[in-house]
Amino acid sequence: MVFMDSFEELIGLNVDDVDLDESDDFIFCLGYKYKNCGQRYPATKLKLADLDYFNFIEFVELFKSEAIFIIWYDEKSRIITDLEIYYLSNDFDVLFKDYYYILSAVRDGNAHKLREGDTKYLGASRMNEKVRQPNSDILANRRELVLKRKYLQKILNEISVRCK
Repeated sequence: MVFMDSFEELIGLNVDDVDLDESDDFIFCLGYKYKNCGQRYPATKLKLADLDYFNFIEFVELFKSEAIFIIWYDEKSRIITDLEIYYLSNDFDVLFKDYYYILSAVRDGNAHKLREGDTKYLGASRMNEKVRQPNSDILANRRELVLKRKYLQKILNEISVRCK
């Protein structure tokens, strides 16, 4: 397969030397770091979309694909080490519960009370800027919808298990 051969050639390259289409919502480059014990952990959350309190993105629009292609790289060396197709569809039930929780808080005028700890895999990550929210006079921090580091750790752990 030409498609996989070209992606497999990414292993060992510096992530900065790879030219990916930033508009592609299927392919993500994610860095990881190492704990003292040698276990890998995600360096960041994965931003999916800006959260517009007055024009809430639909779940099907947020998760257009049932799978994502992840290019994992060592944050320190910037070298690509793993390629993975991960099926988000396996976790749609949890992701939808998280989505609905965030949506309900926004619709009820409680966006200012949202915490990432309120949800399991999908988070409403807080930004510094304060903006108006529906059904409330209280300003709320602007937010981004993200796949939480806890969820990315689950994905990263599954790679480690398969490699052993």
